[in-house]
Amino acid sequence: MDANNHVNYAAYINAAGDLRYQFFTEHGFPPEKFLELGISPYYSSLHAQFLREVRMGETMTITFALTGLSKQGERWKVHHDVLKSNGKKAVSLDLEGGLLNLATRKSALPTPELLETFHLIPRTAEFEVLPEMRRMK
Repeated sequence: MDANNHVNYAAYINAAGDLRYQFFTEHGFPPEKFLELGISPYYSSLHAQFLREVRMGETMTITFALTGLSKQGERWKVHHDVLKSNGKKAVSLDLEGGLLNLATRKSALPTPELLETFHLIPRTAEFEVLPEMRRMK
């Protein structure tokens, strides 16, 4: 809870992350598989819009859709809506990120199987193909 007796903003970000991990786990990529591959998702930007109050104990539904993906899967953008039990949008989250090679700490490409899993995520009507990151030599 925050000082205004609302759900703290970080709880939305964490819950949306949990939903994405659940999706990937259900499609053969639990967190342990990411570690085994030596990669991890990261955020490069986050935008949150708070539209309605949410109080402790309220039931919420979180949506998950892909708004952008680079051809090789190096970069991604996702959108989450947090909906109150009456269906009204309380929070809108837009996140952009990629995959990090845990050994080199540089951007990484997904395996072909992981890229296929990215393609299973529902897409928004505004979906865009993102440019790849510029690689430094």
